[in-house]
Amino acid sequence: MARQNRFTIYDVMEQRGDFDSNPANATARSPEGTPLYAGPQQYPKMLYHPEGAEQILVPAEIIVTPLGPKAVGEQRQIIHQIAHNAQEEAELRAAGWHTHPAGSLRAAGKEAPPTGADQRIAELEKQLEALQAERATLVGNRPAATTAVEGPKIPGPLSKPAA
Repeated sequence: MARQNRFTIYDVMEQRGDFDSNPANATARSPEGTPLYAGPQQYPKMLYHPEGAEQILVPAEIIVTPLGPKAVGEQRQIIHQIAHNAQEEAELRAAGWHTHPAGSLRAAGKEAPPTGADQRIAELEKQLEALQAERATLVGNRPAATTAVEGPKIPGPLSKPAA
């Protein structure tokens, strides 16, 4: 028999209509039926603690096993803040907050999962822009190109004899 109800947070959000009213979703519609989609949205954006600090959501339960007591079922989350605009994000980034949980985990000395390709692409684009700006500065400071200086003529089958 198939289950009629699921119990994830996403099922609850769907039942409340959160996805249907979010302009970042292509299927979003107003109550009148007009499309609300406004393209990918940058904000709000979640940033993660600079040192990887965590908070305990559900404390561990201590159970007795043949090998001794064991803590099970503890749930933790990395402390995070929400940036609602570019200024808030810049302030948090300046304070060391990370845009991906992996950065926060690395800062805490833990094994971090790989970041997504989009984040790597964004990092490489920023690096490319910085290198191009540096190159433009260096090229701008170089003296103007002069005409090529000809070296000494070496007599050979293709050179003209001296007059």
